[in-house]
Amino acid sequence: MAVIRNEIELGAALRERRERAGLTQGQLASRAGVSRGFIIDIERGRRPRAELNRVLAVMRTLDAAITLTDHHAQTPEQALADLLGES
Repeated sequence: MAVIRNEIELGAALRERRERAGLTQGQLASRAGVSRGFIIDIERGRRPRAELNRVLAVMRTLDAAITLTDHHAQTPEQALADLLGES
């Protein structure tokens, strides 16, 4: 599971997923009901305020999901490394 922190990372993850699925940008756009330009912009991280429903349509088409996590949550190992100044 990839941790996505910004629109650049989201675009890269979606591009990788699309390529693994063997889809062109045009094919993905058609299946998701969005324009090819939208796919291009998302993959390049150029749509930081993209409509969520359109992004989710692309993700559903790629059989991808979002899991929300607490970005402050740490494993015990990470917490110890932080305390010891090793992170």
